[in-house]
Amino acid sequence: MKLSTTLVSAALLAGLSSTASAQMLVQDDFNLPDGTFVGVNWVEANNNLEIASQKVRGAVAFASDTWMYHAGFAQPHATSKAIIDFGATPGDTFFGAGVVIGLDHNTWGGTAVRVTDNDLDGLFDRVFFMAAINAGAWYTQSTPIWYDLPTPVDAGQLTVWAEPADDMVVARIEDANGNLIGTYTAAGIAASPFAPTGTDVGIWISSRATADNFFAMEHRTLDAYPASISLGAGGKQTMDLSFGTAHAGELYLMLASASGTAPGTALGGGLVLPLNADALTTWTFLNINHAPYATTLGTLDAQGHARTSITMPPGILPGLAGLTINHAAISLNLGGIPTSTSNAATVSFLP
Repeated sequence: MKLSTTLVSAALLAGLSSTASAQMLVQDDFNLPDGTFVGVNWVEANNNLEIASQKVRGAVAFASDTWMYHAGFAQPHATSKAIIDFGATPGDTFFGAGVVIGLDHNTWGGTAVRVTDNDLDGLFDRVFFMAAINAGAWYTQSTPIWYDLPTPVDAGQLTVWAEPADDMVVARIEDANGNLIGTYTAAGIAASPFAPTGTDVGIWISSRATADNFFAMEHRTLDAYPASISLGAGGKQTMDLSFGTAHAGELYLMLASASGTAPGTALGGGLVLPLNADALTTWTFLNINHAPYATTLGTLDAQGHARTSITMPPGILPGLAGLTINHAAISLNLGGIPTSTSNAATVSFLP
């Protein structure tokens, strides 16, 4: 396969990468036996969670709220990000699944974002932003902040993070096939008299909704997760860009290097891309939007956000085993002039 030969040649020619500064990242796929033990890293609020079919779910039906936080994670609200795959238990109603960032587990305060079955039809149809678990609304608002989903779903993915410069929280919702349903925001978060001050991240379940494939990380301009891909089993690393609303509607370009991040590559105007340009950088520049990558050149949305990925099918490119490469992105105005650069993020290829 020509792509395989070219990509592996570029990466190996460039050499082994030195890693960028490590991003704080925890994850859990809840690969445990059915029962009430949800894992050593989790602290439950009221012991109403359980494992069923390698997912965590509420153990009590109809509107019962329960939550837990990850004991191995600590980040301020402004630099926290959390992701879950959400789903439903057949026959359940009035359910919801969400995440909490900036959580103080002593007061239940934090930014809670939950996708719910609001009309009892067995589908997730509304997303709520709340000032704390069970608080109902941001207290500076006259009514709760919520949005109806244009397409109700029975399962999907929820990603939540803070944008500190804009004092808002962003929720990205996809369906189970990875199609974007919508990106939603709530402003005035840090200015609220009940502003989130904790450093925990957690999962919040109503009724018997399910959560799976949990990730929590230190939120940066470029977030990449998981940290590694098995070449034998295959896998995918998701790469999220958050350049901020000042860059809404601009272009982005994702590039790679196997030669480290310092001193980087000067772009002019005082901007430095934290990648040492090499053969892999050239390959990614000349093969835009080409497998194994998704959209490496695209447009940032109204929040200055975009999502791309690298996907390795099982058994492909075994010569990359042991290699760590770095990715970083450039935002560009519509004239093609660079306006900002991201941090570098790594991916390691395992056998």
